[in-house]
Amino acid sequence: MAQNNLSTTITQLDVSNVTIARRIGSFSDTAPSVGEFISGILTGVGQVTVTFPTNITQLRQLYLKNTHVTATITVVWTPTTASEQTVAVLGPGDVIILWSQAAGTTKGISTLKLTANTSNTTYEMFLGG
Repeated sequence: MAQNNLSTTITQLDVSNVTIARRIGSFSDTAPSVGEFISGILTGVGQVTVTFPTNITQLRQLYLKNTHVTATITVVWTPTTASEQTVAVLGPGDVIILWSQAAGTTKGISTLKLTANTSNTTYEMFLGG
């Protein structure tokens, strides 16, 4: 059986590096159609529509990290039941995650668009659903 899994650990430290809080999360989709990991380059500064993997019209899992050292990436998506919206501007090293564990008519996004502010902006991304 295929699965898409996301594991997270968030640790909050005080000014002396003493742990104040720590949370571990684990999220699974036990019936995904597909999952695909991509290392990519936005070669220009125009908006690019991301092509979803085969069999996905409704993206339910997204991990996107800006791996460029100076560039930003503007993230625009269309929720399945809403209109297009700008959701983030990712600076160097920034990450955005969307993770919906179960399919449904109101889950996920139907389009994803990326715009870099400089040519040859690198990123890594997981697309699933």
